[in-house]
Amino acid sequence: MATTEPSSVSRQLSQPTYEDLGEDQHLAPLFAPGGGTTLAQWQRRRPELCRRWDEVLGHPSFGHYNKGAEVVREFELPEFRGTLLRQPTGPDTKQLVLLMEPTRPARSPRPGAVVPFYHPDTMAGCNVETGEWLAERSTVQFGRHLVQQGYVVVCTEAFPYNTVPEPAENAGFAWWQAGAEQVLRDNPQWTGMGKLVHDTSRAVDLLLEQPAVDPQRIVCIGHSLGGKMAFYTGCLDDRIKAVVASDFGIGWNFTNWDDLWYLGKQLHAEGFPLAHHQLLALLAPRSFLLIAGQYDKRESWQYLKAAQPVYRLYGKETAVGMFDHASGHRPTEESMRLAYRWLAEQFALPEQPWEAS
Repeated sequence: MATTEPSSVSRQLSQPTYEDLGEDQHLAPLFAPGGGTTLAQWQRRRPELCRRWDEVLGHPSFGHYNKGAEVVREFELPEFRGTLLRQPTGPDTKQLVLLMEPTRPARSPRPGAVVPFYHPDTMAGCNVETGEWLAERSTVQFGRHLVQQGYVVVCTEAFPYNTVPEPAENAGFAWWQAGAEQVLRDNPQWTGMGKLVHDTSRAVDLLLEQPAVDPQRIVCIGHSLGGKMAFYTGCLDDRIKAVVASDFGIGWNFTNWDDLWYLGKQLHAEGFPLAHHQLLALLAPRSFLLIAGQYDKRESWQYLKAAQPVYRLYGKETAVGMFDHASGHRPTEESMRLAYRWLAEQFALPEQPWEAS
């Protein structure tokens, strides 16, 4: 990938625009204070940090299973050709995914994107059963935005919706609770977050099976829950070369990380040793952009700055950044235009037009 110029949006977003970074997050430094660390030393330490995160996420009880996806329907809209599939995520589960291929002429090989969320419809910007466009939430239709820019896109479904039937009383997060309980009954050494990462990586499998997809230009992008999924999967799956995560709450106490469908009560164990700067460090030198708005805030910068020494070892300080629109949970159109400019720079691609609605 090409390096960015000093005036680039990547450089602009690699430093906070405010001096006060909020309440101290008490993050353990990645390197001993005052001690020089070389890239070779970091690369020797990195596998141990990967192992610690693997222990946090746990592992499934199942081994090999048939991974062949089943086509549900195919359709075409002015912006993309859609293929709706049921993709196995275990011996007894299949997630609903939408493969979106741009209809306009695109570069070859084509960049690719995985866009996790509750259901594929919201991120695709259309009802996947009828093909009708969705009018609401246009600024979070990341799949639609990216297919307009020439990306091959896979939008995914989260596990509760393909693990258990809808509860009779489906208030709040009842479906999520029921889905997580079923996953943990079947896989007692796993976590909800481990399942979410596994299923998102299956979408990466599908994306890379498509013809003329550039394996060096794969982004995982998500909002809220999808931001959590994109962040974890990107940090732990080296096939993903960039992550854009919108307002997922990078601090443990920023959102509901201790819910059963994420990491559960282990986060409250005395002396729990890890924080998310130690996960972000595993993404380096691959690219990361955080879009903050409500659950991510000025304190979130502390996590990025704590991981930047690792990026510096690779000479990639401008590959990690944050934009804080500070206007609520949903990303603004301005923040997404900056995000896609940043992504084009990180992938050394020309900017492409896209419409939010």
